[in-house]
Amino acid sequence: MLNLRRVIRRLIEQARDQQNRAMWKNFSSSLALLAVAMLAALYSSSAARDSRLIASATSAILALGIAVWVAIRFVPRLASNVEWDWLPFLAQYQITREGWIYFGAVIVVVFAAINTNNNLLYMVLSALMAVLLLSGFLSGVNFRWLKVSLRIPAHCFAGESFPITLQVQNQKALFASFSLSIEQTTPSGIDLQPFYFTCVRAQSQAYQIGVGILPTRGRYPVRKLKILSRYPFGFFLKGKDYAVDAECICYPQIIPQDQLSLSSKDILGSNQRFDRGLGYDLYMIRDYLPSDSVRHIHWKASAKTATLKTREFAAEDSRRVTLYLDRFANESESKAFEKLVSHAASLAFHLTREGIDVELITDDWASDIGSTEKHLEGILKYLALVQRSEFHNPVPQELNSSAVMLAVR
Repeated sequence: MLNLRRVIRRLIEQARDQQNRAMWKNFSSSLALLAVAMLAALYSSSAARDSRLIASATSAILALGIAVWVAIRFVPRLASNVEWDWLPFLAQYQITREGWIYFGAVIVVVFAAINTNNNLLYMVLSALMAVLLLSGFLSGVNFRWLKVSLRIPAHCFAGESFPITLQVQNQKALFASFSLSIEQTTPSGIDLQPFYFTCVRAQSQAYQIGVGILPTRGRYPVRKLKILSRYPFGFFLKGKDYAVDAECICYPQIIPQDQLSLSSKDILGSNQRFDRGLGYDLYMIRDYLPSDSVRHIHWKASAKTATLKTREFAAEDSRRVTLYLDRFANESESKAFEKLVSHAASLAFHLTREGIDVELITDDWASDIGSTEKHLEGILKYLALVQRSEFHNPVPQELNSSAVMLAVR
């Protein structure tokens, strides 16, 4: 695992190095071409003063062509490697109540300064505008070089709580980040309550732990989180989206074992089997044959009958269950289908915990036979994502009569 991480890290570093070399190559080429274009423009101006119209026109066309070529070929490549987050219009701003009061005061000072032509009012206006600029600068610094990580379990069960860990890493060398409120940008199904960080110091990280609950099964990805802050003066509520990579697969709700109706099926193998086998229960006593093992001689019966008797044992009941899930259901039967999926997951869960080999079969998927935790996770993951089908498929003929049939109808 560590070697794989090192290889991935090396590949990322190599990709960054190649990208940086390509950026510097494009930058150097564009500077060289623009220098040639500038020399051509200067020569065109000099030739025009000397009345050399052909040389002047040729030089001007050459300078214009080089400039257009640089704008088309090199400028987009250089712009793709630039971080544009510092531009104010790329962030999400919302003026707060305090901000509207402040802007109202600025407007009053503007009209008073224009009407009275008082230098003191102009100085006050300059100070007020400087506070706005300082607010924008500090707000931009507050959002710079932040990394957000969301940790949720890879899987959970519907209706059960699970921990959520949110971590904010401040990668700035000197400045701390203040008053950070984190929430979801788009609804993902996970009830993620807003997290609030008072301060994240430079070159450090802070984390908080919350609790989440998923009501229904399915896949729940979280790709973006938004950080909101009113720092520094509370005039604006600034927001910025940060990419995260978190996903949780919610398994169906597990029904308690005492609520499952299993009386119609011999799932646990409690019924007797009247077959010979290599079990431990006595099947019958018969006359001894030379091919029989001496260990199986029944000495009491032999003493009573004065002839050697041997014991035969009954075969153990097979501890194997096949579950067949019929996905056929109409749109009006969606709730019934969800209960059916939960019932199938509960059967697989409880039977596997009892050490019974479980096999799940549908019209488009079939699991292996096993009773391990990994085998159970495979079944639960399929049931977490399975969808109902509007087409009825016949039951496979290879299913035995003891298979547990699960269908809406």
